[in-house]
Amino acid sequence: MPQQANNVLYAQAGGVTAVINASAAGVIEMARRHPEKFGKIYAAINGIVGVLEETLVDTSQLSEETLDQLKIQPGATFQSCRFDLDTLAENPDQYQRVLDVFRQYDIGYFFYNGGNGSMVTAQKVADYCTAHGHPVTCIGVAKTIDNDLALSHCSPGFGSAAKYIATSLLEATLDLISMHRTSTKFFALEAMGRNAGWLAIAGGLIKTQIPDVPLIVLPAERAFNQQAFLAKVDHFIEHQGYCVCVVSEGLTNADGSYISIENVEHTHNHDYTQLGGVAHTLSNLVAQTFNCKTHSAVPDYLQRSASHIVSETDWEMAYRAGKASVQAALDGCHGVLPTIQVIGEQPLVWRYQNVDLEKVADLEKRVPDSFISDDGMDITPAALAYLTPLVKGQRAIPYQHGLPAITPIQYHCMAKQLPPYKIVK
Repeated sequence: MPQQANNVLYAQAGGVTAVINASAAGVIEMARRHPEKFGKIYAAINGIVGVLEETLVDTSQLSEETLDQLKIQPGATFQSCRFDLDTLAENPDQYQRVLDVFRQYDIGYFFYNGGNGSMVTAQKVADYCTAHGHPVTCIGVAKTIDNDLALSHCSPGFGSAAKYIATSLLEATLDLISMHRTSTKFFALEAMGRNAGWLAIAGGLIKTQIPDVPLIVLPAERAFNQQAFLAKVDHFIEHQGYCVCVVSEGLTNADGSYISIENVEHTHNHDYTQLGGVAHTLSNLVAQTFNCKTHSAVPDYLQRSASHIVSETDWEMAYRAGKASVQAALDGCHGVLPTIQVIGEQPLVWRYQNVDLEKVADLEKRVPDSFISDDGMDITPAALAYLTPLVKGQRAIPYQHGLPAITPIQYHCMAKQLPPYKIVK
């Protein structure tokens, strides 16, 4: 087999988190510490799309100050994409293009920072390159706010989004308490989560501050029962004067149809359903049923980009995810994803442990039944015990002019050396 090249390529994929750039900093810093193993460290702009289009940055241009900025920067500083490679049979040109780019830049190590779908892409890339005479070590870097990454205690990015959801719902609940006698009696907050209700159940953390809060939690794992829902709302309003609700955007009816769909995006591969609006739908239902004032909110991108309210625990997990991925390469691993394994509780003690990409790529971790009450509309003490450590600690950030000191980081891409490549979406 040909000798493996030693340059590194890092890329970001899928929906972003408030701490994904901490993982990027972890990869770059860790790789820099081992010049005996790694050569140049590149980053692709816009994920695998940036690889195909040869839009690359030489991270040697990044100063220590810029790396420190990465550690507090929301969004995907190297830009993320929602784009999966076609199958090899459908589009061999895509794979050949990736191979051409990897050969041109002597890429021997590919670190792909994303969720389940991204791991599939990473494995495809590595397998094709290696099979065609250019060995590539491929390591995943864990990330997702949905917390649906299987075989891991939790996903880097989730803790901070959970902290945002719970904090926002807590503050809104105090607002409702102060106004419900003459104004709003029902408030619904919509959390991201197509198939997994992790962010919705995170709203239940407000029980740590208001144990008797009249709260309804509707995770994606349970079908919506309108009659039971309205009965519970009625009970709360009658006995406590108000009701708050946190609901997964992916809540479905008993027949599996979504309660609310925002849009359907058509691509050459498949239709992508954009969810949204379920909180507003439930709010209207309550208003019409009980003739009362209601409100709803959709935090949408806010829950995944709130760098001002990052969980210290989550930040540490994200930063160490980057470092653990590079360590896996140093240890001679290939085709793996470092995942979080708990080795102690109270306090939470954890470490990274490698699992095969193929084992985790097509799995989806959903909220277990033990975390959801029998009526499907609340969380259990077990859920609280799981969630609480993940939102602990506050990652301090600098402020300037009264706002977080964050501005877009500008990168100078390298001159392209290969013929242009056009992507068909």
